Parts: sequence; C-alpha cells; structure tokens
Amino acid sequence: MNIAARLRREQITSGVINLVLSAGFFFGVFGLANRPLHFAAPDNFALDFLPQAAAIALMSSLVPLLVVSASLRKAGGRTGRIFVARTVLAVVLAGLASAAALAAFCLLGPWREIDWFVALIVKLVYGTGLGVGGTTFALTRLFAHQRREMA
Repeated sequence: MNIAARLRREQITSGVINLVLSAGFFFGVFGLANRPLHFAAPDNFALDFLPQAAAIALMSSLVPLLVVSASLRKAGGRTGRIFVARTVLAVVLAGLASAAALAAFCLLGPWREIDWFVALIVKLVYGTGLGVGGTTFALTRLFAHQRREMA
C-alpha cells in the first residue's frame, strides 16, 4: 500500500464530503436569504460551530479509520477497537475545543453579527479544514501504529 497516496486520497475525499455537508447544513439551518446572521440569539451562529465540529470530527476520523483498517487487515495488519476509540476521541475533543474557541471569539469579540456570505465561507473553510485535519491525524496515527505492529 502506498501510504502517501492513500492518505492524500482520503484527505481529498474527506475535504470534499465535509465541504458539501457543511454547505448543506448551513443552508438548512440559516436558509438561503442573504441577511446578517447574529452570533447569539436569534441565529446562534457562534454556537453552531459545536454540533458542526462534533459531527465532522467524529465522521472524518471514524470512517477513514474503519475503511483503511479493513484494507490493512486484508494485508495482515491489526487494529484494535481501543486504538480506534482513542483516536476518534482525540479528534472529537480537538474539534470541540476548536469550536469552543471559535464560538468564544464570536460571542466575546467586538462584533454582534456577520454577513451571510462571509458566514457561509467561514463554515465551509472550517468544515473542510476540520475534516481534512481529522482524517490526517487519524490516518497518520494509524499508519504509525501499523509500522510499530509490523516491527
């Protein structure tokens, strides 16, 4: 298995999927109307980073881990459930920490609202970046684990 090529493929897949899902959920939550969005009530744009981060961090780490682990098992590798759970937990906690920091910045910063289009761009960049970052961390850790197991 070409590790670099596999990692790149999974990063691209994760980035595209999380870009599309972030756009879909943005439109579903905030609508299509070009209007200012409030960081706090009634729009709660700042707090929306938390569920976005939880979902993206979970799926961007769990799915690639399970898919690549299955490939590695066919080649004689082993990956335990505890390893997968710890890796996913680390990504989810990091994602939630980044979301909490962004929410705090939004809520405590000098602004009270954000332009709809700018908010969309922020959510797309954040979702894509978190997805690629979660996948990269999870698979890099998995490949390192496999190297240690094979040694």
